[in-house]
Amino acid sequence: MSQSSAPRFTGADLLAPTAFFLGALLLAAALAVGPIIGDRFRAIPSDVDVTWVADGSSSSRILDRCSLNAPTARVLDAQVQQRRRIVVVRPSDADIVTFQAGTSLGVNRYVVDGKSVKAKDVCAEQTLAATIDRVTLDRSTALTSGTSEVQFDDKKGAVTIPERRGYTYVFPYGVEIGDRPEYFDVTTRQSVSLLRAGTETIEGRATIHFTATTPDTDLSQFDTRAVITKPASWFGTFPNVAPTQTLTATLHHSSQRDLFVDAATGVVVDERVTVSEEYRFADSAADRSQALANYRLVNIDATFTGDDRSRQDGAAAAAARQRPVTLTTVTAPIVFGVLGVAALAGGVYLNRRERDSADR
Repeated sequence: MSQSSAPRFTGADLLAPTAFFLGALLLAAALAVGPIIGDRFRAIPSDVDVTWVADGSSSSRILDRCSLNAPTARVLDAQVQQRRRIVVVRPSDADIVTFQAGTSLGVNRYVVDGKSVKAKDVCAEQTLAATIDRVTLDRSTALTSGTSEVQFDDKKGAVTIPERRGYTYVFPYGVEIGDRPEYFDVTTRQSVSLLRAGTETIEGRATIHFTATTPDTDLSQFDTRAVITKPASWFGTFPNVAPTQTLTATLHHSSQRDLFVDAATGVVVDERVTVSEEYRFADSAADRSQALANYRLVNIDATFTGDDRSRQDGAAAAAARQRPVTLTTVTAPIVFGVLGVAALAGGVYLNRRERDSADR
């Protein structure tokens, strides 16, 4: 008794189903790769290490720190520079990232009697101010999500900043920041309005220009170092005030900041800030005469602009952050989609050819 043999599939028979399967798989990948993988690259990177260097304007004026121990105060024209380095520290994970930003303001040269002199030859204290800011951010929104503390004095511990609001060092991918964004000013420990001022192309990157104005703030409410108590003669000469009379002045700070934020990635490509700090007499003294009320002693008066290298590094960081997002949300879906359609078309062709062969 003969047995009927089961039909066997040849390699040619499997070509069309394989093409259909591969085409469907590629089309599914084209639809899924962006939402599944691309969104991960939109988060703030966990390997941020950025250095920003800004030179002060030629009209910068600084209070000579060594004149604090001299008979009279002395304000000099100076060549100043601000440096900031941002690195990622713990805690950081898939959802949060902690930035540590160390910022210092130093003087390189003074102008004394019309001559440019090295800062060290005028005063050994060349660092005018320094802070270390630690803030934990949500990697998607770039807003504070956890602790925030700032160390203003190297002889004291860090100060906790409760309910910190606003952006400082980075913005979310796509710069989706709502209708009333804020900027957090570290020096005055307050959040101020962040206003959109237009757009500008910097180092080939399209940026959004934001401005943030920090109003006049008396820093003595935070820091005892922002208070000077000296004989009146140290400050100057005032009508009806004895040279030996003790006067107290407090440090006031205000600033105007311009941020140029990459429109695609939220990376700060460039930054410019005008800082105005001056000592004013406390109300108890200022109320006694108009001369005391109008008195201003410059501590820092300068505009800082990021140098060429900082702008180039900012643009490069923006491009590096955008590259994997573009690859996974644009390039890969297009490639997978084209290959998927081609595979399906090939499957249709092979299927028809098999049918035509069977009909002959």
